[in-house]
Amino acid sequence: MRLPHSATLWTLLAGNFVIGCGVLAPAALINDLGQAFRVDAATVGTMLAYGGALLCLVSPLLAFLFNPLDRRHLLTGALVLFALGHFSSALVTDFDALLAIRLLMIPAVACFTPQAASAVSLFIPAERRASAITFIFLGWSLASAIGIPLINLIGSLADWKTAYLLLAAACALAAGAVCITLPRGLQAHRLPVAAWGKVFASGKIWAILAVSCLAIAGQYIKYPYIVFELTTRLTPDPPTMALLLAIYGGASILGTATATKVVGLLGVRATVSSFLAVILAGLICWISEPTLLTLTGATLFVWGMGMSPAIAAQQARLIEADPMAASASTSLNTSVVYLGQAGGTLLGGELLTSGRTGLAGGVAVALLAAALCASVLLHRRHRL
Repeated sequence: MRLPHSATLWTLLAGNFVIGCGVLAPAALINDLGQAFRVDAATVGTMLAYGGALLCLVSPLLAFLFNPLDRRHLLTGALVLFALGHFSSALVTDFDALLAIRLLMIPAVACFTPQAASAVSLFIPAERRASAITFIFLGWSLASAIGIPLINLIGSLADWKTAYLLLAAACALAAGAVCITLPRGLQAHRLPVAAWGKVFASGKIWAILAVSCLAIAGQYIKYPYIVFELTTRLTPDPPTMALLLAIYGGASILGTATATKVVGLLGVRATVSSFLAVILAGLICWISEPTLLTLTGATLFVWGMGMSPAIAAQQARLIEADPMAASASTSLNTSVVYLGQAGGTLLGGELLTSGRTGLAGGVAVALLAAALCASVLLHRRHRL
């Protein structure tokens, strides 16, 4: 008997949860990996940066190659690859091997997150589609709220290898759940090469993608180094560090839940701009370098409120702009998001190691402000 759609949405949410945990794990373990392999924070940051650069390149290619596949097989296979990658990572003894495995398994992200969103568009009615897509992206918020603090705490109290083994187990469980609940026979609209060319040539699509890239690049100048900066500013013990990360992630859950409710009232475009404004406010507070625990927690709360819902609403914005090209456009969104992640992480690491944290903060805020302005202009002038 076919399971209700709510079960399917919950398992896709779980898939995004483990994908989010795996993508962000190096940021949570930045101090532990640095100590284990005797490398600095910027070097650990290359796990995010190089992985992001690879995703930028392979996301549209994989979407094109795997477009004919049943989404049940594709999404399950992506989670199995992620599980194997984390298990293998726990066995390495040098940083280069860890980075190499990271690059081999990271294409799973390009297969899962955007194609989960496009899969939703195949079995959820149009009037519920934006809310459903925003809902499954709650998995990324839960990764920030629960997964990343736990990974950080496990790394501090046990070791980084234990954290990776637990990630492997969680990915395997999520793969089983997706395989069981996702309806069979879900296949995206077939997009010939000419259709992909049309998507690449669409000024509307690229305008929306630019907003995603700017927003992520601005945040990733700072985000991968949150644990490092918190250690420098406050020297918190492991439970306090986990609590601060949980505040950020908990705010992300609240923001995503709020977005799920208000997107039907405000519309996708206004929802994107509203949450970009929240991110901008949080970043401005963060670069003021609060040293009081309460102020730091409040700053992380504001920042966290905007991060996940803004990008989730961007996915819905692209699907709304051209539903027939959802598979291609959401993959391109993943591509430019990870381009922003790679560029922001590399720039942030360089500025951090050279002691120019003030400049890093200024660039981060400028990029977020540009993303917000572009989003508002697209909404008002072109109704995108």
